[in-house]
Amino acid sequence: MSKIPFTVSARTARLIGRENVANAEGALIELIKNCYDADSDNSIILIDRTQNQIIIFDMGDGMNNKIIREQWMTIGTDDKLYNATTTSGRIKSGAKGIGRFALDRLGNKCTMLTFPKNKNLGYRWKVDWGHFEVKDGTGKNVKINDVYAELYTISKTSYLDSIKKAIDNEPFREILTKINDKEPITHGTALIISDIRDDWKKESIEKVFSTLELLNPPEGAKKMNIWLLDADDPLQYGLVENDNFKDYDYKLTATYKKNKDFNINIDIHRNEFDYNLIPKKLFEYPDMHEFPFDEETFITEHFKIKRTFFQLLKGYKDEKNLAENIGDFTFTFYFLKNTFTKDDRAKFYYKEFLGSRSKWLEKFGGIKLYRDEFRVRPYGEMNTQSYDWLMLGERFGVNPAAFSRKGSRVRPNQVAGIIKFSRIDNPYLEDKSNREGIQDSDTFDLFKNILIGIIKVQEDDRSTIGFNLDKLFGDLNEDEKNITDSEKIADENENENETQEETKSKNETLKKGVKARDKKIKDQEDELATSRAMASAGIMISSFSHEFHGLRNNLISRVSLLEGKIKKVVNESVNDPSDLRKIDREIEKFHSQDQKLKQWIDFAIGLTKKDRRKNKKINLVDYFNNFKDTWDENLFKERNINFKFDFDQNDKNLLNTNISELDLDTIFDNLITNSIEAFTKNGGIIGNRNIDVHLSIEKRQIKIKYCDNGPGIDNAYININDILKPFETSKTDDLGNQIGTGLGMWLIKSAVDSNKGKMLLTKPKKGFQVEFWLKKIN
Repeated sequence: MSKIPFTVSARTARLIGRENVANAEGALIELIKNCYDADSDNSIILIDRTQNQIIIFDMGDGMNNKIIREQWMTIGTDDKLYNATTTSGRIKSGAKGIGRFALDRLGNKCTMLTFPKNKNLGYRWKVDWGHFEVKDGTGKNVKINDVYAELYTISKTSYLDSIKKAIDNEPFREILTKINDKEPITHGTALIISDIRDDWKKESIEKVFSTLELLNPPEGAKKMNIWLLDADDPLQYGLVENDNFKDYDYKLTATYKKNKDFNINIDIHRNEFDYNLIPKKLFEYPDMHEFPFDEETFITEHFKIKRTFFQLLKGYKDEKNLAENIGDFTFTFYFLKNTFTKDDRAKFYYKEFLGSRSKWLEKFGGIKLYRDEFRVRPYGEMNTQSYDWLMLGERFGVNPAAFSRKGSRVRPNQVAGIIKFSRIDNPYLEDKSNREGIQDSDTFDLFKNILIGIIKVQEDDRSTIGFNLDKLFGDLNEDEKNITDSEKIADENENENETQEETKSKNETLKKGVKARDKKIKDQEDELATSRAMASAGIMISSFSHEFHGLRNNLISRVSLLEGKIKKVVNESVNDPSDLRKIDREIEKFHSQDQKLKQWIDFAIGLTKKDRRKNKKINLVDYFNNFKDTWDENLFKERNINFKFDFDQNDKNLLNTNISELDLDTIFDNLITNSIEAFTKNGGIIGNRNIDVHLSIEKRQIKIKYCDNGPGIDNAYININDILKPFETSKTDDLGNQIGTGLGMWLIKSAVDSNKGKMLLTKPKKGFQVEFWLKKIN
């Protein structure tokens, strides 16, 4: 046996550099990060198209002979991985040891001038990247060990003089002079990239400047001054300033310091509503009694709350211990609506806002990631697929309701955000090798879901206020009364003797009625938008009901026919009785499964029948008898569920209400489904599984009390009524992704409301309980 070494083609450098760095902009960012990692307080970038070169200057620690040879010249060095902190305490942004190959992406040649700290000499390093593509005598690429850079010692001159001699650009020199007047330039590194590969047009430089404005997080301590200069247009750019977010409707700051309880501290500033304009009747509504919606909190506009990962991701069970992988981070989230109408301001008491938010969002919008004070691209990058990397647009598309409905969601063009973390605290959130984003992993998926959970805190806060302001508007303007009064006027016969004052009064009433009706229609349209998301399943069932009937009929007979044919063949060829018993058992399984399919097809077809949609007199005792029989046959017996309902026998013929079977099924099919899932998830309920329905009469109403002995409403719900919001679910997978529709309880509430009923959720010591009241009829 012989041992043979691996060899690396010099072409690898091209793959790592020119072809692995996505674009020139990304390559520049990589090299600026090197300035930061060198503890430089200043960095200057000069793009000189006339001289066909790019200059990147810093005044960091510089490099000595040993560092150049053993680290700069070593591909994939792990120095930054193990020496992750700079002398001043910065966390180094690089760790893979390949960032220097970004030089190849920018130009064909590079000269580096570097003067190490506390030394009296410097070094000139030169490379021609074209040498990495040279062929040897056999026509193959040369090995990387056969490619050399040139290294010279520089003595009897200073770093500043060397730079001024090498770079003949007056604006560049002026900045050097200003910096030197404050702090002598004695050490650092300058890269002179020549024979540049890209055509640096005005638009390209403008884009780089915009990127640099977002390179460091807004509102963070500015740790390095960056200048960008265009030699052809010296007055156009200059010092890159950080832009703070000042004009917003909401600011939410979530801070996580790793702890055993996974607590996140959340600080919210409501800056959208003008308390001085809001009628104080608002704070009489039930939602607005309690913190953080109470009047005192509304006045201060700021409040703090605490949430755990598991309250943000209701129902999430951390079976893989992924939460342990997530270290310290802060998430600053801004919500900014782009515009509003005069009518909106009158209804929701908005504050005025400054200037054009749309233009500001075009530049600074999107949610951006920062690792160790440097941007991780391309997250939040305008006009790219990664702009909406948290899929906020998709969430809004599923639930496009206005913010006056609870549970409404933000749109991606209304938000900006900054997520800051350190690679020291979050080793599981690693760069991709091309520095274009974080590696896909279960930990990153969970992290994204936590961020969405934090955004939902703001959404729920704003939509709760919007819902109650909308209700207040309706109450103050007597919407229902105006609709009724306008309908009466519309039904009146014309009166020739009507006075001018009477006509004017009626016109005013009609105007109010039209506005109130429009508002009511808009609310109904919002609800319909959500309902449409569910309608396709019902349409499909209805469209293919003929085919389903055919399947159903085949299910009744196909196993019997198959059994007869199989036994005819088997009896003639099988001698072992045990083999016959095995065949019988398999046929019995087929029969049992076909019976279930038949029952579910009958159930699905029945849902779409037209007569079930009409309101009619229904005796609830008869309804629940049939309901029990249907579910017993399908699921209760098989899953060991004991379903019972009781009532006073004297009331049997009095328990009548006017409602459609479809609405009753919507209420109780969804409740049963939730109970069954609660009984069976996470190992299931051991012992009896009970569902109880009690019917009684209270004055002129029928009270229906529904209970089960499952685990009840998830403890993550601080307000149990939140489960009634559309798309609210505690069903998640092992990464925190929602897997339930979140529509079941909302549909129940909608069905009750549409029949003028009432619904009350309570949280007993054990299990789940909800009560309904429907109008009793004779």
